[in-house]
Amino acid sequence: MIFSDFEYFVFFLFVFFTVWYVFPTIFSNQSRETRILHIFLLISSYFFYMSWDYRFGALILLSTAIDYYVGLKLSGETREKVRYYLLLFSLITNLVFILGFFKYYNFLVTSINTVTNPLFGADALPVLKIILPAGISFFTFQSLSYTIDVYRREIPAEKDFIRFALFVSFFPQLVAGPIVTARTFMPQLYTPKKLEDIEFRVAIRFFMLGYFKKAVLSDMVAPTIDTIYADPSGHHAYALLIAAALGGIQVYLDFSGYSDMAIGSAMLLGYKLPINFNLPFLATSVSGFWRRWHMTLNSWLRDYIYIPMGGSRVTSVRRKFNLWFTMFVSGVWHGAQWTFVFWGSLNGFFYVLEEVWKEWFPDQKNETETKHWYAAPLWLFQNLLNSSIFFLGAVFFRSLTWENAWIHIRGIFTFQAGQIRPYMWKDFLWILFFLYLGHIIGYFIFEKGKGKQIPASLEFALYPILFLVLNLATPENSVPFIYFQF
Repeated sequence: MIFSDFEYFVFFLFVFFTVWYVFPTIFSNQSRETRILHIFLLISSYFFYMSWDYRFGALILLSTAIDYYVGLKLSGETREKVRYYLLLFSLITNLVFILGFFKYYNFLVTSINTVTNPLFGADALPVLKIILPAGISFFTFQSLSYTIDVYRREIPAEKDFIRFALFVSFFPQLVAGPIVTARTFMPQLYTPKKLEDIEFRVAIRFFMLGYFKKAVLSDMVAPTIDTIYADPSGHHAYALLIAAALGGIQVYLDFSGYSDMAIGSAMLLGYKLPINFNLPFLATSVSGFWRRWHMTLNSWLRDYIYIPMGGSRVTSVRRKFNLWFTMFVSGVWHGAQWTFVFWGSLNGFFYVLEEVWKEWFPDQKNETETKHWYAAPLWLFQNLLNSSIFFLGAVFFRSLTWENAWIHIRGIFTFQAGQIRPYMWKDFLWILFFLYLGHIIGYFIFEKGKGKQIPASLEFALYPILFLVLNLATPENSVPFIYFQF
């Protein structure tokens, strides 16, 4: 069950009408209604998650129970050494025994066997048939943020297991984010919800925009991208360049589309999730790009990796290492393949390179913000350079294997001969058009504040037409969200 499938619409409508129409009719007591509501949303969230595989429910329940127990113990414990070991227990259990085993065991074993097999003629460790639970990295990081914040005494421990379990498993953002922290989500569970407080227009806009990004744009170009990445040695350098750009753009459309639909779904139920993307392809620097891309993950890495390592309160060399290591962790978090490890390291390298440039030219003014005649061409050059860096890294992000990634990169820079079809250019040009058109419109609306409010009656009258257009433009076969594998 994914957001762009008909099954999800049926499921969500059932949840929506039960929450806003059935429960208020049955229960007159506000506190009792809220309690039943939380239980219902928790059951609905587990049903949503277990629709992929019923065994996944046991795993998320285990992670939830561990961190709930640790949180209670941390709140009542005054001995710092014991508190430290309680936090360590949570970290090891989640990162090693849950996330580490299900996501990274076979990756580590395969890497070790690659070294030991030529030396000893046999594998050192067995490769297991492990099913990777959808969104395991998301709910693990989310749950860990709670125990770390309780350990730091930044938030109180949650004594109600139902509320805490709902925080971990809330279905709109469970499988692929946005990553929410307990400090931002838990207070919402204590706030009474009213149907009249819902911003229906904003919520529907989020969902429809996300659907258009994912089900129309991303899914439409998926066959082209998959064809080229499956056999990079057989395609022309131009086709490889197209695939590099389309691969990066597809990740954005796919993931930001999911995030938008998650935000819209949560808003319709009375909850607010954080914005996850903010027009990243308008960035003119590496740091600016990552401040706009997967914002909740980058915030998590900043708060729980970068700052604890010293952040910017250390020497210049150490600060650069902290930046690189944070991006390295981001790469490892994304996937259990050497391509993701290299992708994170590469992004960290460019991040550090930018920091070195700033140190060499500390007084350099941002010329793109001046009135000089060359401000616009300079902005365009910086934007294209920054996007090219991202697209180069996207080859490693999207490639099926390490070998394919290097064949792809080598084919681009050696101007490889091979196959290229007209539909590849067509897909590239019209996706590029929609991408930058959306970014330009978003820039004037959200960053310049020049958007005009559409009359509500006109907007709601247009919804049936928009639904019809989206339905006609949606490809017949839906493609799973890319970030489900993380």
